Amino acid sequence: MRSVLFTLALMIAPLSLAQGETPSSPLQTGDDFPSLQLPDAFGNAYQLPYPGVRHVLFSADMDANDLMKQSFGELEKGDFTAAGLVYVADISGMPRLVARLFAIPSLRDYPFRVLLAREAEQLAMLPREEGAVSVISLSQNGEVEKLDFVRDDKNLKELIVE
Repeated sequence: MRSVLFTLALMIAPLSLAQGETPSSPLQTGDDFPSLQLPDAFGNAYQLPYPGVRHVLFSADMDANDLMKQSFGELEKGDFTAAGLVYVADISGMPRLVARLFAIPSLRDYPFRVLLAREAEQLAMLPREEGAVSVISLSQNGEVEKLDFVRDDKNLKELIVE
């Protein structure tokens, strides 16, 4: 029985990856950034990476999200995108009702687009450290050039002037 289940699992795994599921091995320098389709806080779908994205900023917890708001909350609309930045927030650990009633409406007030991952598996490959914003720098062809973990607003704000 075990061997039948194991064989079945081996047959199904490649099919699930072929259907667009992302691999869970950690993203590293030199890797192609995975193709992700994520909604923003308004429900509009976006495909990552898209032309012009230089840095993907990712938060996996509330401290990192608070740092994003502190760093970029006073920007004029459009400055964030014009600088080649995109923000992705992992809200998978949040109860859906709390997300829908409180978190997502709050994210709509940010002066920049916030892409949301509601399923942990969507972003399992993205590097993360507790309390830090993951900064994934991309080349023009979507390859990961550099990975950083930023814990202060000064270093995040420097991405706008690069």
